[in-house]
Amino acid sequence: MRVASDYATVVWNLEDQFENNSDPPKYPHRMTRRLAKKVLLIGWDAADWVMVQPLLEQGYLPTLAQLIAEGTSGKLATIRPVLSPMLWNSIATGKRADKHGICGFTEPLPDGSGIRPVTSTSRKTKAVWNILSQNQLTSNVVGWFASHPAEPIRGCVVTDHYVHPTPKGKDFGSLPEGVCHPERLLRPLVNLKVNPKSLDAQAILPFVPRAAEVDASKDERLGRLASLLARTSSIHAAACAIMVKEPWDFMAVYYDAIDQFGHHFMPYHPPAMEGVSEHDAEIYKDVMIGCYRFHDMMLESLLDYAGRDTTVILVSDHGFHSGSGRQDIDGFKDPVSWHRPYGVVCVRGPEIKSNNTIYGATLLDVTPTLLSLFGLPIGDDMDGRPWLEIFDKEITPSRLPSWDDLDGDSGMHSEDRREDPVEAAEAIRQLVDLGYIDAPSDDVQKTIQNTTVDLKRNLASALSDCQRIEKAIPLWEELIELALEDSPELVSYYLELARCNMQVGRLEKCEEILNKLLEHAPNETGALMMHGQLKLQCRRPEEALDYFQRAAGISTDLKSLHSAMGQAYAQLSRWSDAKLEFQKALEADEESAVALNGLAGIAIERRQFSKAVEYALRAVGLNHHFPRAHCNLGIALAESGMDEEAIQALETTVAMAPKMRVAYKWLAELYFKDGRDPEKARGYARLAGLQDCE
Repeated sequence: MRVASDYATVVWNLEDQFENNSDPPKYPHRMTRRLAKKVLLIGWDAADWVMVQPLLEQGYLPTLAQLIAEGTSGKLATIRPVLSPMLWNSIATGKRADKHGICGFTEPLPDGSGIRPVTSTSRKTKAVWNILSQNQLTSNVVGWFASHPAEPIRGCVVTDHYVHPTPKGKDFGSLPEGVCHPERLLRPLVNLKVNPKSLDAQAILPFVPRAAEVDASKDERLGRLASLLARTSSIHAAACAIMVKEPWDFMAVYYDAIDQFGHHFMPYHPPAMEGVSEHDAEIYKDVMIGCYRFHDMMLESLLDYAGRDTTVILVSDHGFHSGSGRQDIDGFKDPVSWHRPYGVVCVRGPEIKSNNTIYGATLLDVTPTLLSLFGLPIGDDMDGRPWLEIFDKEITPSRLPSWDDLDGDSGMHSEDRREDPVEAAEAIRQLVDLGYIDAPSDDVQKTIQNTTVDLKRNLASALSDCQRIEKAIPLWEELIELALEDSPELVSYYLELARCNMQVGRLEKCEEILNKLLEHAPNETGALMMHGQLKLQCRRPEEALDYFQRAAGISTDLKSLHSAMGQAYAQLSRWSDAKLEFQKALEADEESAVALNGLAGIAIERRQFSKAVEYALRAVGLNHHFPRAHCNLGIALAESGMDEEAIQALETTVAMAPKMRVAYKWLAELYFKDGRDPEKARGYARLAGLQDCE
């Protein structure tokens, strides 16, 4: 299974092109104590605990098991939309797409002649390696999504185009211009690139033990498997070689294979999906297990080369359905529907707690945490937070308004950097082959327009997912204007616009949009469900139930139905009915934070405070930005006599939701209690609207 185990070493023995020049670091910006000598960031696209946990228990992932035991791990929440180029750039910047500028897989060419894969020149904010370069720290980056053309940072860059298909008429080893920095890496990288034709049966059999039974002339799946293995092995060989031969403070390497393998082979993973033939299920049932084992072996190589004194962070941008959540036997019919909202995070290092679990982590937190490890300030314009709870000592990171405002050589591209449209066309073909995008239309302008619409939709989704909803509303309105009347996306645009208006309190406008939708499509379940949510917000639960029941009569596959009905019954104080619905929601999705919080609220009503604490902790562990769950946690802790912990939870609540009066009420009571802080108590009492502050 070690397709690339010692491949890098063999090539470098034949041709050692790298230099080993390292200047002593200088730090032009104020730092706190540096916590890590070196940091290795590993990206496993779509890695998921649901797949990982059974493999750990069976002993199939020994390297990952050791990493977990020696460090801190947990679930890593993704953000919307769940598209890899956007997510991996959020990981690298600590910012959402509206700030970093990468909003899809493709973008129009600057000269209007067509489209190209999204490029590093479109990123409009500094990535962590730019910040480190600006501080005279050396970074090596391999395979990162949307890293082409290579940025001239302090260190090495091998872009994601390194493993793109070879243009017709060129040798396999031909690499596009801009694929690496510095250019002296080009010749060794050519020799490191793994040709799928060079992979023999020994490379394929761990994934498909019965490969000999497959007629490759009629079944393309073995060829696709070989191609994915070659891509992954090429990235791994380049990463290992650079790690060994080049100096570095920070190393980042990205593997897309788990996601790619998943879209191609997860339908065959046991239990095979309905519609998959017994023959195919038997032949390809081991591919996904082999994929994870292959990653564990590559992880072993990386950790060996990095050394024990290196801090290691392993992350995935989202999870991947492997059980009942699988939607269709075609993994590319709706690729995003295969993505689960929680990925993985594992951190190990000299200053990191061992055998520890982290809660409430999001992928936006990776860069703030990296900066804290290097003792560098965190930008106030970053959307994530550093994971201070993973360190074995208390630290207080320094801050600054924005790294983008600071001058200095960061290695970012100049704005006038352009790309060869021919190379872009070849890379576009790769995205088509992988199933991420449709083939470009013969009508260039139509293709450009469709791409522009996709980028605007993705940006609107990103803005809707955070608290910048006012900026999202005009984008959804523009998309509605651009869409044709029979466009399948039009309904989703109206629903997003309605949701945004509801979130900012424009309830009449929300109802107007939903009524308009239901006039034209009375059986639109999305509109019925949202209308029910609107009625819940207006404290009209009986009307909400009517909408939910209408939706349930039309479709039996409504993911949010049971949680929504549970909320309606809770408003009616029908606690037994509410509990039953929330339990049904958890049976369908054990990671439903809404259902867990609903059960926490019911437990509080029944004065079962220890149960309430348990449910609320699980809810905020899944979704950290969930003020109602933090509030329920605070109330349950206060009722359990854990006042300090309750205050912390309730103050987290009001920081997230400044208008939640019940949290202020509890804070006022807790600060009045035993004379803890009467002045602060009076302030909270005023915010709660209490007349008698004593």
